Amino acid sequence: LKRNKCHIGVPEVEFLGFLINASGISPTPSKLKAIKEAPIPKDKAELQAFLGLLNFYNLFLPQKATIAEPLHRLLDKSATWTWGRKEAEAFSKVKALLTSKSILVQYNETLPLTLTCDASPYGIGAVLSHKFPNNEEAPIAYFSKTLSKTQRNY
Repeated sequence: LKRNKCHIGVPEVEFLGFLINASGISPTPSKLKAIKEAPIPKDKAELQAFLGLLNFYNLFLPQKATIAEPLHRLLDKSATWTWGRKEAEAFSKVKALLTSKSILVQYNETLPLTLTCDASPYGIGAVLSHKFPNNEEAPIAYFSKTLSKTQRNY
């Protein structure tokens, strides 16, 4: 251990791209800024890079798969690159999801859990939450997956 890299007794710490404090876990401000200021992708490679950055924070993105479906469709091998209104809306909405100050609470084994699931023709999603004594719920993690063409036939 290096002394200058150790932080003991601090109210919050930045670790592996996450900000961790007593309230919970959130993306770091620098990563949020990078996503918020990301330019509109000009090709599949730029779109893949953007979606890869989003996937790193997938736990913070409720309904990401459904909202980002038009973007994922552009990455299909047979798709031709056409950036239209649907893609622009999806790009804006998915950026807003992450920049909306989502904080995930830390797991507490003494609190009850709630698992909420949902599905659409394009994706599936879930949220795992704690239920607090005042009946409020707070998310521990989100799950979101875009369905493949084969899975959409189920």
